[in-house]
Amino acid sequence: MKRKNLFYVLLLFIVVSIGHSIPVLATDAKDNLGYTVSMVQPKTQIDPKQSFFYLQTRPNEPQEIEVRIKSTKKENVKIKIYSQNAITGNKGTIDYTEDLSDQDSSLSMPITEMVHVKTPEITIGNFEEKTVKITITPPEKGYEGIKMGALVFALDQAEKQQNGVATNFSYRIGLIISESGDEFNNGKTLNLIDAKASIKRGKKMVLARIQNPEPKTIEGLTIYAEMTKKGSNTVVKKKDVTNYSLAPNSHVDFELDWGTNSLPSGDYVITLTMHNDYQEWRLTKDFTITGEQAKSINEESAFSIVTPQWIKVLAIMLLVLTGINSTWLIMRRQKWENAWEKLQLTNKKKKKKRKQRRKNEQLNKV
Repeated sequence: MKRKNLFYVLLLFIVVSIGHSIPVLATDAKDNLGYTVSMVQPKTQIDPKQSFFYLQTRPNEPQEIEVRIKSTKKENVKIKIYSQNAITGNKGTIDYTEDLSDQDSSLSMPITEMVHVKTPEITIGNFEEKTVKITITPPEKGYEGIKMGALVFALDQAEKQQNGVATNFSYRIGLIISESGDEFNNGKTLNLIDAKASIKRGKKMVLARIQNPEPKTIEGLTIYAEMTKKGSNTVVKKKDVTNYSLAPNSHVDFELDWGTNSLPSGDYVITLTMHNDYQEWRLTKDFTITGEQAKSINEESAFSIVTPQWIKVLAIMLLVLTGINSTWLIMRRQKWENAWEKLQLTNKKKKKKRKQRRKNEQLNKV
C-alpha cells in the first residue's frame, strides 16, 4: 500500500511540474520578440470599432497618425518601419507587399506613395515605450473608393541573427484611407482578362487572370472553373474554391494545376462562375495551347514524371519473359491434357478386355 501511495505522489509531482513549466516557456518566447505594437486612434478614424487605421482624408491635406511601440525586455532591439500595398495572393487572400512590379493596370497612386515614416528605424529596450509618427499625404486631385495597405514593424535582420530568432517576424497594422467614408467591401466588377498555359512554382498550370478594377475589396467569393475543348461540352479540367477575396485594383491568377499529367495542346474555353453576397458573375475566355508550348512546359516542369531508360528496357524484358512463360505453361497444360486423354483411353481398353475375359471364362464353364 505504501508503494502505491508513493507512486501517486510521484505522478502528481510530475504533472504539477509540467503544468508550471508551460506558462514560463510562453512568457520567455514572448519576451524574445522584444516589442509590441499598438495604434493610437486618430480623430479621422471612420470606424472606431476597427483594430486597424480606417481614415478619412481630404485632397492634398496631410495628416499625422501615431503608433506606440513598447519594449518587452531589457535588451535593445532595432525595428524597421515601412508601408506596404494590398495585393491579392495566389490563394485568394488579401496580402501585402512593397513590390509593385506586378501592379494592376487599374491601380493609380498606391498607398505607399502617400505614406511617409519620419523615423524608419528605431531602437528600443529596457521596457520603454516610444511613439512613431507617420504622415499620410493624399493626392491633390483626390481619389475614388479606398486605398489599402499596411504599416509594417519588422525586427531588423541583424537583430534576428544576433538574438537567434529564426522566423521573419513583424507586426502589421492595416491601413485604409477614403475620402467618402462609404462601405469599402462591396465591389461589383470582375474581369477575366487573360487565360494561358504556363509554369508556376515548377508546376504545369493553366492560369485564368481575374481582375478587380474597382477601388473596393471583393470578399467571400465562391468560384467554379471549367476548362473545355473549344466547340465541345466535354470538361477537360475543373476546380472550385470558396471564400476568395480580392484587394482593390488588383488581380490574381486562378490556378488549374495539371499535376503530373502532360499538358495537352489545342483550343480551349475557360468559364468562371462566381458569386458572393452582392452579385453573380459568369466569365469566359478562349485561349490556345500550341504544340510547341505544351512540349516546352511538359519538359521544363519540375513535376514531370521522367522514366529512366533502364526501367523501360527492364519492362520490355519482363513483358517478353512473361509471354514466354505463359506460352510454356499453355503448352505444358496441353501436353498434360493429351497425356491424360491417352491414359483414360488406355484404361477403357484394359477395362473392356478384362470384362470380355470374364465373360469368356463364364462361357467355358458352362
